[in-house]
Order: sequence, then structure tokens, then C-alpha cells
Amino acid sequence: MGVYLRHVTPAFSGAVAAAAVLTLSCGGGPSSSTPVTTVPAASPTPPPGSGLGDAFNNANCPFGKGSLNPECSRGKSPSLLTDVETAMDQLVQQKPQIFDLTNEYAPNTHAYKVLDKEAYMNGLVYNLRTAGLCAERDPDDALQQTIRVKDSADFSEDFDVLLSTGYMRRGTGAYRQTCTPAAFPVDRPADAPPIGSGCGRPYPPPVSRFNCKINLKNKQFYTLDSTPLVGPDTAYCASVGMPERAICPLRTPDAVDRLACENWRVGTAKDTGQPGPTWTMADGSYCTGPDSGCQHHPDNPYELLTYKGGSYTVVGQTGSSCTVTY
Repeated sequence: MGVYLRHVTPAFSGAVAAAAVLTLSCGGGPSSSTPVTTVPAASPTPPPGSGLGDAFNNANCPFGKGSLNPECSRGKSPSLLTDVETAMDQLVQQKPQIFDLTNEYAPNTHAYKVLDKEAYMNGLVYNLRTAGLCAERDPDDALQQTIRVKDSADFSEDFDVLLSTGYMRRGTGAYRQTCTPAAFPVDRPADAPPIGSGCGRPYPPPVSRFNCKINLKNKQFYTLDSTPLVGPDTAYCASVGMPERAICPLRTPDAVDRLACENWRVGTAKDTGQPGPTWTMADGSYCTGPDSGCQHHPDNPYELLTYKGGSYTVVGQTGSSCTVTY
């Protein structure tokens, strides 16, 4: 059985940043051709939870629940873009302090640099709800910058409202997809990753085993590599792009939320207190640095640097483990 294994990279955590750049290229920047609606000044928006509920869950949506199995695709003309644009214009007037109004993405786009992402995202949701629409932040968005909007049970639309460079994303470039019937709100499963973790649907099942091996050999040290696996679960493996497998990694190597999903299911290392597995030597002692014989890879918690031969074990929160001996 083959599985995906990792390779040493200069910065393991760079995948998410790279995904943000790709997000910019999909849909482009703000559209200066979209007219900016002038709205009257409004009173400041209340903080989240002060009347309209959690920004990640529109539990009181007047149009009812969403479907767990909607058909989603990118249409040619979003129906709710004007509502999103109006909410943006209102927020600029309500809370100018969360923007740099002297810094636009491009002249006359009104796509300002956002100084407070949370206030921006939550403020847009609040304004859309007060306008009578259902809106929520997508809890499964790895980058935490997508808003879901609907004005009926028939369909909903997703908008990515923040560029990777920190500017407002305006115009048709913000539109991501239309789901029919509406895709939200839905009851979040008890066994779901924490909102904001970056791990989205389909949620991986608990880790059932690890694969591990010597990945690189240098004169001074060896690099050991581990990959958490799930299964047997052919349905899940197929849902994340590995239809030929019954036991598979939680995500494919290029998935933007791979690390987030692995960290959620693997848990926290007992020795470092950081997300990722626990590595130990044959006697059960921890790897604390070259003098101990081994140490955690500085950029990748799933890799270990070893300075002498022996047995090294990687283990996650479910107790699943794997041992490399050389």
C-alpha cells in the first residue's frame, strides 16, 4: 500500500500562505467597474453576539436551514453582490478605524487596506443580517475570509471578501460560488474541528495509524518522516481525492487545509505542547536536542532529526503510532 509522505521544505507552514496567493489569482482583484453604492451614515455596529448571534452560525436565519448536499458551482452573475457591496460601504462609514482609508488596492476602487480582519468580517455579517438577509462566515474556510449569503431557501452564494494582501476584495472578483438549494445554516457535528482551525469539509475521521520512514540521510543527522493515516474508509478517501485507497492520508499533499486537519486529529505533542505528534526514543524519553540524540524538525512537527542510530516512535492522541529503527 502506497501513501503520501512528506518532504523537507524550507518552511512547512508556507502552504497556507501560498494558498492565499492562489486565492487572489482565482477571481482577481477588486473590480473598479462595479459601482460603489453611497449609503447614509449609520451607527456603529455592535460587537458579535450582541443581538444577531454568532458570526459563524446564522441559527436564527428566517429562511430556514440549509442543505447538507447542495449542488455548488460558479455562476456567471451573482444575485447578491449588490447586497455585499452595500454592507461594505456601510462598514467603511460605521467603522473607519478598521481600515486605512488612505490606502486603496487601486485608485477609485474603494477597496481599502483592512487593519482589523475580525472586525471587518464580523461587521459585514452583521450588516447583511440587519438588512434582512441570512449571512455567516464560512466556518470551514481555511483562510477565514469567506462569507455565505442568502435571501431565500432556494440558493446561497459565497463571497471571498479579503485579498491575501489584506485589502478588501470587491466587485465580481469576490464571488466564489452559488449553491442550490442554500448550503447554510447547518447543524455542526459534535465531532467537528474547532471553528477557525482551518480544517474544512469533509472532516477527517480519527487517525487510525501512522506511516513512518527515514526520509533523508545527511552526514550529521537523519531526517525521519511520518504521515498520519485514516481508515479503512474508502468513502472518505475518495471524497478527498484518493479513490483507489481504503487507508489514506487525511488530505492530499497539495490540500490547503492538510496541516490544519492533521493537527486537529493528531492533537498536541506531550513534550512540546505544540500541535503535532509526540516523538520518543526507545526508552520513552523525549527528543530535546542533539545532545539527547534527536530533536523535532524546526519547520515540520511530523519530522524528526536524529543524530544516532536507535528506535524512534511517533504517536498521536488516539495512541496510533509508528516506529523507525536503524
